Amino acid sequence: MHASEGMLDRLHTFLSEGAPEQTRGLLDTAHARARRIALAGGQNAASETTASQIFAADVVASLAAEGELEIGDAAVVADALATACALPLAAATSDLYLRTASSPVLLELPPAVAAEIQLRLLIDLGVAVDVSLWRRSVKGQVECLLEVGAHRHDKAVRAEARDAIRGNSRAGILRRSNLRSRCVYRFGAPTGAVVARLKDGRADELAAYLDLAALSISPLLERERLLERSAANERALLGNAEARLTRLGFDLHDGPVQDVLVLANETREFRDQLYPFVGESYRDLTYGRFADLLARIAEIDRQLREAAHSLESRSIVSRPLAEILHREVEAFQGQAEIETTLVIQGDPEILGPQQRVAVFRAIQEALSNVREHSGATTVEIRLHMRRNWIEVKVTDNGHGFEVNRSLAHAAQRGRLGIVGMGERMRILGGTFDIDSNPGGPTVLRFSLPRWEPFETPGGGHH
Repeated sequence: MHASEGMLDRLHTFLSEGAPEQTRGLLDTAHARARRIALAGGQNAASETTASQIFAADVVASLAAEGELEIGDAAVVADALATACALPLAAATSDLYLRTASSPVLLELPPAVAAEIQLRLLIDLGVAVDVSLWRRSVKGQVECLLEVGAHRHDKAVRAEARDAIRGNSRAGILRRSNLRSRCVYRFGAPTGAVVARLKDGRADELAAYLDLAALSISPLLERERLLERSAANERALLGNAEARLTRLGFDLHDGPVQDVLVLANETREFRDQLYPFVGESYRDLTYGRFADLLARIAEIDRQLREAAHSLESRSIVSRPLAEILHREVEAFQGQAEIETTLVIQGDPEILGPQQRVAVFRAIQEALSNVREHSGATTVEIRLHMRRNWIEVKVTDNGHGFEVNRSLAHAAQRGRLGIVGMGERMRILGGTFDIDSNPGGPTVLRFSLPRWEPFETPGGGHH
């Protein structure tokens, strides 16, 4: 065995010691990928080093994406990489930042989250004291999108960002001693800037890292711009759909609900008018039948009111999503007598308005199909919130169906509930899938990407 062989395994073993179970899973997955890279390169000193560097960056990016990267972890990984591969610490650190900042794992995250991770790494690796990201606003001024580190941005930092975007960076005696910046370009035109405060006068080192930061952040700003446009289109498309549903809710309330109230009053009046003419031996039976009829009318009234209220998107947006879903599940169990389980992992309140409405509507439609068509006795709903997407799975133990044939038949009959559900997910950039066969079970899955727009510190543009 070559003397260099085993460095990847040694690095994996060192990082795995004492790691939590979830972290060990990420480490093992990254190790398996890196091992394949080492084998593809011939299992020699060069391939082992490359695989170890990729493994280290994969670990840092994956932990950061899951929100599990603690302060100091990146520096520990850099030190372990330097030791395992016999590299100078500075070389291991710069390589770790380069590979992590450009990792595909970060590109799957919302741009604001990915950019914050990239900037925070500069601090965690001991390169800078604080870092901020700036963008040219619509009015041609500069606005701060993100800032991480010990200090808040001040006039000097803002001036540095403005000069970088305008191409007026100062040098020599006019140079701000503890600030450095790099312009972020879009198709060759300046669109933003990264500004960092020096740590221990390491100007040359910081300059190299800022070059990498500006290059890696550029596609994130472009993706943010595309997501902003997409979100505007989504709001327009889904706003029209929600307006129609809200109109339907009002129509239910002003039409059938009021008709049911009139029917209930007329039924009571008819009971009271009829009662004196009923023979004494039949009075209790007649009264009981009227009581049953009025109870049925009251139940219809309740269901219509719930349906009308559930169609109001304002209530979905204004109330906690978990609360709305729990109420929907309780109402479903009361109507269908199907054992229903709702499991929510993470905080669904971070979803945007369109996503909240889409998730609720999809679950509502799924439960409706379970009640009407499945013959199920149990159904489970699982929501899993991740940093970059929300995943929902609805599983029932019903008799199942042939998916393609059933969807085509439903479309021919004008029953577009499931088809519309899938289309809504696709409009929002998500996925939608149904897995079922005759005999069951049926599993409906859908996911939506999360997008958190950049919020300027202080809530304003400058």
